[in-house]
Amino acid sequence: MKKIKSFGGKNLGGGKQEKLLKDFAKMQEELQKKIQELEESFSQIEVEASVGGGAVRIVATCDRRVKDIEIDEDLKEDFDTLKDLLIAGMNEVMEKIEKRREEEMSKITQQFGIPGLM
Repeated sequence: MKKIKSFGGKNLGGGKQEKLLKDFAKMQEELQKKIQELEESFSQIEVEASVGGGAVRIVATCDRRVKDIEIDEDLKEDFDTLKDLLIAGMNEVMEKIEKRREEEMSKITQQFGIPGLM
């Protein structure tokens, strides 16, 4: 970084600014690394939604992949109800995924003193 000099030839704080910029760059690298690690861990974090009094249960991971869907035997004959419950269950599990992702990201951003990054 080029140091700025005043008319008298005095240094205008270039050393402090350089250190601050280096510290900021290091913190940014650490934050990016933590976020990358978190993104990779999302495939291991599961959330579950159960709708229709437990008639439909959906399990998904926080990387937005559905792992399992369990359907009560009684719903096999009632396609419209099954369809409605699957839609409700998918919407609920997606909401839970987003909430969990925000919670996990918040843990990281709080470590770096960055509130409300997500």
